[in-house]
Amino acid sequence: MLANPDLAARAADVRQVAAAVLAHLAGGPAAPPPPGSFILVRREVDPADLIRLAEAGLAGAVSVGGGASSHAAIIARGLGVPMLAGADPGVLTVPAGRPAIVDGTAGHLIVDPSPAELAAVTGPAGPRRAAGPGGRAGVSAAGSAPLRTADGQEVTLLCNVASAAETRLGLAAGAAGVGLLRTEIPFVGARAWPSQDDHRRALDPVLSLLAGRSAVVRLLDFSGDKIPPFLAGRPAGLAALLSQPRALGDQLRAVLRSGRETRLAVMVPMVASVDEMALVRAALAEAAGAVGADLPELGMMVELAATASAASAFGPASDFFSIGTNDLTSQVLGLDRADPRMRPALAADPRVLALVSQVVQAAAAAGVGVSVCGDAAADPAVLPLLIGLGVRRLSVGPARLPQVAEWIAQADSSACAALAGRALQAVAPEQAHLRVS
Repeated sequence: MLANPDLAARAADVRQVAAAVLAHLAGGPAAPPPPGSFILVRREVDPADLIRLAEAGLAGAVSVGGGASSHAAIIARGLGVPMLAGADPGVLTVPAGRPAIVDGTAGHLIVDPSPAELAAVTGPAGPRRAAGPGGRAGVSAAGSAPLRTADGQEVTLLCNVASAAETRLGLAAGAAGVGLLRTEIPFVGARAWPSQDDHRRALDPVLSLLAGRSAVVRLLDFSGDKIPPFLAGRPAGLAALLSQPRALGDQLRAVLRSGRETRLAVMVPMVASVDEMALVRAALAEAAGAVGADLPELGMMVELAATASAASAFGPASDFFSIGTNDLTSQVLGLDRADPRMRPALAADPRVLALVSQVVQAAAAAGVGVSVCGDAAADPAVLPLLIGLGVRRLSVGPARLPQVAEWIAQADSSACAALAGRALQAVAPEQAHLRVS
């Protein structure tokens, strides 16, 4: 095991490339899934595999690597698929075809369960948190009327997706649209920058479902645990995309063409400077002119602590802010996203909340919209705090929509504001420390 976490993370890239080479040598695409429901067990679960298998009987996933804030875990939560991350490597020796139950909430994998244990998860009263060979629970559709808190504050609830499967799930659960379309997930194994046609093949199935609805499309975010082989060992993230004007232009033209029928907005990830927004805005204007499309709103992810602290400086440069609590919390608390202690509830730390409050206030002063698209928006401990800080636009994993809608309907915004005020004062900045259990 490599001591350096960045180098250790790259080991997953090497394994991914090796798997792709072996699949190619074997004659083409990945093997078809087994019939019926199954649990995917891998040393490193690939988010793209979860999406590919979501409508093919995937009932659960187990990964030796990663943590609760890895993108595979986020995709699994969005699909409503229970997943264990950081599992014992011994699970890789379990022969395929054995009956099993994975409980993502309790963190258990039961191999060869008893008839009673199987009945508990496959029967009509089985818990939503467990899934096994007999099937998986669905979600109930939320109402189509505007969502409001108990005291009448309107809240827009959208979903985070990377695929048509997630989009269908989110719309069926009552999402008003998509608040975050992760465009990089289909290309995490790519060997070169995706072309305009590559983007269209990935975007069309998703955006065709969103005619007349909000569709916030994030530009390629090759960072963290989503660095493709062709960027291994090289600068990644937004800097890499901005250094490739052709790649940026290809994606923007594809987004504009695929999203013509939607209420389209484009979002820039990991923004660190106003100049970066200016570069993307110029490229977006050029792409819109090239394809004869209307110019959509251009917004930015606020997920760096320095950017959140300086949010007022970005107001004139951005049409909206979307707060990414996963990376923001990770950076503020000094925890790697792959750290097993990382979880959405940590966004309730006063230091993180103070930055969220700054962004909300900066958005109000600039007259631009603000939303939260990080996983904290679906956490029962953090959601009231976000409402209390003034957030009225939330985007969550599709499978979480019914529960989040219920929590919003039960919330009183005044009580939430009082709660948020107390939370902000819970620990003085100079006394703040990481509290994990």
